[in-house]
Amino acid sequence: MLRPLLSISASLFTLSLAAEVRGGIDPLSGIDFVHISAPGNAPYLTGNPNDFVNGRGSVGYEYNIGRFEVTTAQWVEFFNAAFDRPASDRLPYLIPPTYWGAVPTTPTVQGGQRWAVPPGNGMIPVGDISWRMAAEYCNWLCNNKGTDRSAFLNGAYDVSTFGSPATQQTTHTPGAPYWLPTFDESLKAAHFDPNRNGPGQGGWWAYSITSDTAPRYGPPGVLIDGQPSQANAGWSSQSYPGLSPFAVPLGAYPTVQSPWGLLDTAGGTTEWTESLHVLLDGTPYNIALGSFWSEDPFQALLEDGLTGRNEELPYIPALEFGVRIASSVPAPGTGAAVLGVFATLSLSARRRKRPLARSTPSPQASQAMPRAVLSISASLLILSLAAHARADIDPNSGIDFVHISAPGNAPWPGNGTAGDLAIGRGGVNYEYNIGRFEVTTAQWVEFFNAAFDRPTSDRLPNLIPPDHWGAAGAVPNTPGGLRWSVPAGNEMLPVGDISWRMAAMYCNWLCNGKSTDRSAFLNGAYDVSTFAYNGNAFTDQPAHTPGAQYWIPTLDEWIKAAHYDPNKNGPGQGGYWIYSIARDTAPLPGPPPSMGGTGEANFGFTSGPVSPFSIPLGAYSDITSPWGLYDTAGGTAEWTESIQSVFGESRARFYEGSWWTASPGSSAADAIWGVNSEFPSLSTYDLGFRIASSVPAPGLSTLGLGALTLLAARTPRRRRPTPPPHPRALLGPSTPHSLAQRPASSIL
Repeated sequence: MLRPLLSISASLFTLSLAAEVRGGIDPLSGIDFVHISAPGNAPYLTGNPNDFVNGRGSVGYEYNIGRFEVTTAQWVEFFNAAFDRPASDRLPYLIPPTYWGAVPTTPTVQGGQRWAVPPGNGMIPVGDISWRMAAEYCNWLCNNKGTDRSAFLNGAYDVSTFGSPATQQTTHTPGAPYWLPTFDESLKAAHFDPNRNGPGQGGWWAYSITSDTAPRYGPPGVLIDGQPSQANAGWSSQSYPGLSPFAVPLGAYPTVQSPWGLLDTAGGTTEWTESLHVLLDGTPYNIALGSFWSEDPFQALLEDGLTGRNEELPYIPALEFGVRIASSVPAPGTGAAVLGVFATLSLSARRRKRPLARSTPSPQASQAMPRAVLSISASLLILSLAAHARADIDPNSGIDFVHISAPGNAPWPGNGTAGDLAIGRGGVNYEYNIGRFEVTTAQWVEFFNAAFDRPTSDRLPNLIPPDHWGAAGAVPNTPGGLRWSVPAGNEMLPVGDISWRMAAMYCNWLCNGKSTDRSAFLNGAYDVSTFAYNGNAFTDQPAHTPGAQYWIPTLDEWIKAAHYDPNKNGPGQGGYWIYSIARDTAPLPGPPPSMGGTGEANFGFTSGPVSPFSIPLGAYSDITSPWGLYDTAGGTAEWTESIQSVFGESRARFYEGSWWTASPGSSAADAIWGVNSEFPSLSTYDLGFRIASSVPAPGLSTLGLGALTLLAARTPRRRRPTPPPHPRALLGPSTPHSLAQRPASSIL
């Protein structure tokens, strides 16, 4: 997925948009789009010519589709534009919903109506949407969210045709940048996986959660048959007293996605499509896909399957009906930049937030690997590590820090690459420490045991146990608590599924000496009470508190540690390497030599004798950044503190680097300009982080401890072996409330 990133360069819009995923947060609509590629994919074939879905799902072009269903925050913006007008100027077909997260507020126009979004409700789904309301929403988007009456009445669909269902315009106007997805577009985005049967071997999943097994229905965080629930359908307040399916935000099941990374394709609301099912009497019904909140679990199971569907007359606004939006390629917001409206917005053509289509191996696969393979021994981790400055294990945090010196280094000047977004970045005028490794399974288990081994009533916000790490469940010490242990050999496995907010709470915990007191998690580096959304913008504390000892590195700190070399052009003659492995050529993807491979970074493969989820940090022992950081390429992509802003609003946090199972072309994410971003509340399998700290390292006052005697003997010499030549790669509960919010990042 691409995010719009700030840059003064309209030329970027002519950049090769050959990244694996387009889309991102479109600045015009505010929608987070996922790019659907693989044009001309094979249709789903049932073998029964009378089956409605037989031969469907093939799409001969690329398109974007919303990662989420339309949210309360988005629908409030639309309805305020439509309803805050004199009663005599009311628009047809629009009816305020009962099922959403908004509350009435004072209108600005006499006779009008207006709504506000209480904190935490921005990501609540919206029900009671008729097909015609959804069509008017598309019109409004096509007309740049204008408040003129005409903006609602044409654009994608001509509302003047909305009399009889048999006569209304049923397919969007050619060239419309936003529309209701067709049945085929929706089916493909929910079920088709271009790598289902191996790289480039497409196929269909039976259910819209990248699985041939039906979803487990229930509130987020609840165990169903010993496994976490996966969809907001099939339950009610009667089955779970004190909980309501209508209060569950979109994205509350962050690890449950379609093959392309769509969330809530199962549960939430059933989603309108543009396509029709015409009955024998000639009455056209619009088709909708997916299960919905409070639905009977058996019926939900049927509707989430490949052959399931709903249908209804286009003017009926029932509680179960919502919508997600489709758009043209490239994302509609980019084209407007040519007009000067978004001259400051440019699209990173190299970032994708999730795999093009995931066939994600089970995390248990890593534990099933032979222990001899998994145990890339501790000796690997204490090799003579490449660094211009000392690296030390801080006894307070347990983190192996690398010292980054050369304060006041020059920023990256660019090299003529079109649309380079890193120009002017990477200069840091102070010294600091940064983790040699990404946060490890052993470190995250210690953190999560402190956070979760407590009564259910004392659960902390924002924290969700990951699916992708090396830990195993263990018996808690506290009734109602949760606890994990680390099987031998899994200590150094990376940790995915970390949201920015989780990373911030880890920093707080470190700043407070790893205390188990609740307050230790809620402040220190970042004030968790600020973690919310206001419409499409987040309100999280933008940068760590001055004086905090541990924090999430800024984008400049990360770029410097990954790419800047103070001796690149000779002693004391600094410069930047294009890739984060102290080279100007891309890393080779694949398993490391120590595990039978020839790769240089943990990305670009999904299966084979070695699972990417079984490769420990430090396994590519000869591949480091100029300062000696491991796995700046591969493993997980890494959060930074820095913020992506759109129209002055904080929308997302930047992250850097490629990640496990990303396609081979994802080496572009390891180039200095491969800057990406994501909402701070989302925890996807590809996201992890490493820690920054103050100078001197917070725990170095205790260097007399014997724990550091081995490290004190390291030679402070940087190793940068020259790998064999290879073709250069082409660029190419925790509480559900925590997820009821949208985008974030650190001040640029």
